[in-house]
Amino acid sequence: MPVPVDDLTSDEPFPVKPESAEYEALSFLVIHHEYGFTPQEIAARTGLSETTISNTMAQLVENGLVERAENNYYIDPRQVDELTQRLRSINSAVELFEVAPNDDSYAEEDWKKEVPSIDPDEQTETSDERDSEAVEARAEALIEEVENSYPE
Repeated sequence: MPVPVDDLTSDEPFPVKPESAEYEALSFLVIHHEYGFTPQEIAARTGLSETTISNTMAQLVENGLVERAENNYYIDPRQVDELTQRLRSINSAVELFEVAPNDDSYAEEDWKKEVPSIDPDEQTETSDERDSEAVEARAEALIEEVENSYPE
């Protein structure tokens, strides 16, 4: 019996965040996917504490990202390529935000004051409108000056 694609896909986000203990442990295991490691070995090679690794590995096993046999944790060989791609995606996103320019409007304090509200009851003056009012005022002053200098 055919199964709808919506039933086969998951909308759950990847449960590993950049720069987290889960990320460090999973990255280590993916890189060394040919071997299984004890929590002590993972802790020694990642620089994380054994307590952190114990909790982290339990979370990774619960999320189905890591397998456990006896006291060794490893990556299922069928998941290596997918996990490698997921970790690369996380790295790419982190790198993208690290090189993002700091001169964009949203990086400045009070940027919201420069954006008009879409609520008609809360319409605010934008910088373009303030600038055009200043230009109009200068133009009117010049016209008045010219009219006063050259009366008819």
